[in-house]
Amino acid sequence: MHVLILGARAPACLEWARACAAGGCQVTVADSLAWPLARASQAVQAFVRLPEPRDNPQAWIEALANLIRTRHIDLLLPTCEEVFYMAYGLPQLAPLCRVLTSDFTLLHQLHHKGRFAELTQDWPSGAPETLLLEDRSQADELAEHSKAWVFKPAYSRFAAQTLIRPSAAQVRALHPTPTRPWVAQRFVTGREYCSFSLLVDGELRAHTCYQPRYRVGRGSGIYFSPTRPAAVQAFTETFGRVTGYTGQVGFDFIEQPDGRFHVLECNPRATSGIHLFDDQPQQLLNALSSPCSEPLQASPVPRMVALAMLLVAAPRQLFSRGFWHDYRLARDVIVRDGDLGPLWAQLIGVGEIAGRALTRRRGLLAASTADIEWDGQPMDGSAP
Repeated sequence: MHVLILGARAPACLEWARACAAGGCQVTVADSLAWPLARASQAVQAFVRLPEPRDNPQAWIEALANLIRTRHIDLLLPTCEEVFYMAYGLPQLAPLCRVLTSDFTLLHQLHHKGRFAELTQDWPSGAPETLLLEDRSQADELAEHSKAWVFKPAYSRFAAQTLIRPSAAQVRALHPTPTRPWVAQRFVTGREYCSFSLLVDGELRAHTCYQPRYRVGRGSGIYFSPTRPAAVQAFTETFGRVTGYTGQVGFDFIEQPDGRFHVLECNPRATSGIHLFDDQPQQLLNALSSPCSEPLQASPVPRMVALAMLLVAAPRQLFSRGFWHDYRLARDVIVRDGDLGPLWAQLIGVGEIAGRALTRRRGLLAASTADIEWDGQPMDGSAP
């Protein structure tokens, strides 16, 4: 089987490439970056550079379709936000190979934080009270009670622009519009969890839950400590039954002190939990193609992005015994015996993204996904 994995900049792509190669697949990876992480892996037979999907979605879809035809791809597997453009192009791509995604309409509902919260209201562990804000007056009405809410753009990632219990002045400074909506979500205190799951036609095939014990700022986790709360799996099973979802998906949860869980938002793509299956490559591949009586569960050993832990977390935790204990306990998700290329590719990739950040006047984290993000904007004149 020839697998084409998109989002080669992402550690999740590297994980899938290694799993597919271990299972005997031919692996091609693609990205709009020139030197993405997975390109340097020995698990990858070929790398193809694609145009930036955000600039011209239809050109990206046509380039992807041509790549599928010329390389005789059997399975198309996304890992990042290019999944929205891929789902939009599903009518063109699905006749060419198997495409691991749901339709665009469902992905849009899951990506929009207000619509997703509304979807979960009657489910176990549904979202806290969530209000959609599409004009300034709606934000102003909440300003005096701002300490009871969390405000965030309806389309966002990495906790970008999120305001947790902000001041009234911060709320009055917001300018939500119908095309750039925000949500206000009732603040809930408790312990944070994240999940990763693989579903096919609504059936839960693989599932894990973890705590991101160390992060880059308030956003991306760099240390993944596995755990198995029953409420998280029950929520994901309900999600599958109701939506019939196909693809990878991650959810963020919070557990209140009384043990109740609430889902906070959805990421309809791969998340860092995929790394917790790195010791079960064949089982993960089997989950893609075969129904199962029970979903595949991840290993109990923590994983981490070791370089990020040393560069970002360690300077603040230099004399913390707990930090170094956690570091020794976990396995790096980038370095693997016999496959050291991605170790150096991390640095090259960060350099390329830093160059983009400079030329496009964005922060480093924002620049890392700016070309593949979808924030509800029309695609070739279609309504979002």
